[in-house]
Amino acid sequence: MSTAAPPQRSRVPWALAVTVGLCSGLAGYVIHAARVNRILKQVVTVERLTDMPGAEESPAISPDGKSVAFVAAVGDKRQIWIRRPITNDAADHYGPRWAPDSKSLVYFSGGAIWEVPAAGGEARRLVDALAPGDLNHQRKLAFFRRAGDGVELVADGVANLKLTGGSYSNLRWSPDDKKIAFLDDRRVMVVSASGGKPVSAADIPVQAFAWVPDNSGLIVSTHGELWFIPRKEGGAPSQLTFGELSYDSPDISAAGRIVVSRSGLGAGPDIVMFSGLKW
Repeated sequence: MSTAAPPQRSRVPWALAVTVGLCSGLAGYVIHAARVNRILKQVVTVERLTDMPGAEESPAISPDGKSVAFVAAVGDKRQIWIRRPITNDAADHYGPRWAPDSKSLVYFSGGAIWEVPAAGGEARRLVDALAPGDLNHQRKLAFFRRAGDGVELVADGVANLKLTGGSYSNLRWSPDDKKIAFLDDRRVMVVSASGGKPVSAADIPVQAFAWVPDNSGLIVSTHGELWFIPRKEGGAPSQLTFGELSYDSPDISAAGRIVVSRSGLGAGPDIVMFSGLKW
């Protein structure tokens, strides 16, 4: 038996999506209860990392596991924070992603991807782009750029995928650097880093996602809950969170700790970390 899914609760601003062509109306989605795999009882620690006025969103945990970057407002502009703002200019900033040595981050602002030291300082413009990008373990940058009437996915300077129509966002290298996943509207698509045809990784609408460290699947946020979506053929999704709180924009450390943007406590979203959550 299937049940109708509740309305989308995404807080990701439209500025993060690359929109090409006409936007079609979003149809209602269904999550099939027969495919829900509830995990066994477990001990999970939830640590609140931020407690600020306003919204803290888009968390990214450093590869060494020592720091969490996120987006929050300074005045009327969205800036990149690591305990304090490390950017502070008259523009909005989105999508922080760490360099592999944990010493700098890339982010999207003003139609380009920039790199800034984790300690703060002068930012360096890397490339014109249409949305946030991501760095792999060899510092190879993947990003979206406009190409004629469509969009190209560029990895390490090579355009390996042409896309037309839709909204593209949340681009992520896989842990083994062999694949790239991204959102096409609310569908998670996976493509080889060397090119080819993208394939769908999930049949549920997704707000944001992150790869799990062993490359076996994705943690996704959908309708405010976290799910594990296995990449193994025939594997069933597992729902990881239940309740009234809403979780979005997951990121995962090599040790399996998950940082998310959490809302539903009567204030703006804050950043929390799950330790011990199994999938």
